[in-house]
Amino acid sequence: MGSHGNEDKEGRRVHVVVVPTPTQGHINPLLQFSKHLAHCGLTVTFLAVFTNVAAIDLPASVTLQQVSVLPYDGTDAETPKAIWERIQTSIRLHLIELIARHENGSDRVACVVYDSMLPWIHDVVKELGVLPAVFFTQSFCVNAIYYNVHKEWINVPLQQSSVCLDHGFPVLQPYDLPSFIFDPSKYPFLLSLVADQYSRLNDDDWIFINTFDSLESQEGEWMRRQLPFKSIGPMLPSFYLDGTLQDDRYYGLSLLESNTDSTKSWLDSKDDSSVVYVSFGSMVEVKKEQIEELAWGLKLSNKFFLWVVRESEIHKLPPSFMEETTEKGLIVKWCPQVQVLAHKSVGCFVTHCGWNSTLEALCLGVPMVAMELWSDQPTNAKYVEDVWRIGKRMRIEGDGIWGREEIEMCVNDVMGEEDGNEIRENLRKLRELAKEAMDEGGTSNININHFVQQLMRKT
Repeated sequence: MGSHGNEDKEGRRVHVVVVPTPTQGHINPLLQFSKHLAHCGLTVTFLAVFTNVAAIDLPASVTLQQVSVLPYDGTDAETPKAIWERIQTSIRLHLIELIARHENGSDRVACVVYDSMLPWIHDVVKELGVLPAVFFTQSFCVNAIYYNVHKEWINVPLQQSSVCLDHGFPVLQPYDLPSFIFDPSKYPFLLSLVADQYSRLNDDDWIFINTFDSLESQEGEWMRRQLPFKSIGPMLPSFYLDGTLQDDRYYGLSLLESNTDSTKSWLDSKDDSSVVYVSFGSMVEVKKEQIEELAWGLKLSNKFFLWVVRESEIHKLPPSFMEETTEKGLIVKWCPQVQVLAHKSVGCFVTHCGWNSTLEALCLGVPMVAMELWSDQPTNAKYVEDVWRIGKRMRIEGDGIWGREEIEMCVNDVMGEEDGNEIRENLRKLRELAKEAMDEGGTSNININHFVQQLMRKT
C-alpha cells in the first residue's frame, strides 16, 4: 500500500506519535515501524530522548522530536530506578504538551504508538482523547512468560523445577527463563516493570509485536487467546527483506558513532563466511574475566574476527591481546550491525541474543553462538539452539563464566560442515518465511495495512 488516499474525513494526513524506550534495542524496531507507517501515508512524530543522536536518511514524513530530560536535582548518586522515573516524567510532560500543541491544528494527533515498557502512556493519551497502540519489542514466547507472571500463574521466586506454558511450547528450565524471573533478587523493579506491560490492555486495543507468525506459531496462538496481539515483524531495514521502502538499508538512528568505512574494507578483504562477528549490544556490561576468556577463545579458534568492544569496556581486554591478534582480528567501538551481518564474509555471530540481534541474524542467514547475559536473552538463546536450530548456546561453567575451550568449540561447530550445514539450511528456510511475512500480502504486511485503514476510519 502506498501513500494514496490516507487522509482523514477532512482530507488531513493522519498524525501518529511514536514513543520508544530510549535504548538502541527499543528505538530500532519502533523507528522501523514509523517508516512503514509513513510509507502508508501517515505523518509520524518520533520522540527521541537523547542528545548525542545521529539521524540518517529518515523519510520526510517522519519527524524526530527531541525530549529534553529534566535535570537531576539531588545530591546522592541516583539509582537506576530514579533515573528511569525521571526519564518517564520528561516523556510524559513532552507528550502531553505535544498533543495539546496540535489539538486544533490541521495535524491533530490521532494515535500514539508507545513502547510496552511505558504502559502509563495508555491512560495519559486516552484521557486526552487520543487512540493508544502498544508495541512489544520481545518475542511471543517471552511475552507469554511475562504474562504468566502478570497473572500470577508463575510465581516468582520459582516454585517449580521446570515450566511448560502450554502444548507446543518447549519445556523451559529455570535458566531458560528471563533473568528477572530466574534471579529476581538482582532486578526487583524490572520484574514488576515487565509484568506491568499487560495491566491496562484489553480487547479493544491495538497490540503490536516485533515477530512474525510462522516463526512462533503456537506461542502466537496462545498469546492471541489472551489479548489481540498482531505481529508486524521482523522490523529490519526493508532492503534486507521485502524491499518495499526505497533505499532503506539503515535503521536511521544510532546512539553510538560507528567505524563504518574501516569495518567494511576489512570485511571486503576476507573470504566468504570466514569471519566471526562478536557484539553484545549497546548496553550490557560484561565481566572482565568473561572478556578475557572470550578473547583467548577467539584466538584459539584461529578464525578471523570482528569484535565490537565499546569504549567503556576496552580496558577489560587482556594486555597483549590486540598485538597478538593483529593478523586475525579487528576491534571496533561500534559498527552498523545489519550491514555487517549482511556481509558475505561473516560466517558466525557471537551474540548476547537480544531480540533484535536474534532477528537480524535469522533474517540475514548468519549462524549464532549464544552467550546470553540477562533479560529475555536466555529464552531467545534456548530457541536459537533447541527450537529453531540456528545456532549453539554455550554451556556456562561453575563460576558463571563461559570458558575459552567452550567458546572455541561452539564457534568451530557452527562454522564447520557437520552442524553448520544443518544450521544454515534452517536459517535459509526461516529467512524465506521472514521475507514472506513482510512482503505484499504477508501476515505482518496485512497487519500493518489493516492498522492504517482502521486508523483512517476512526479519525
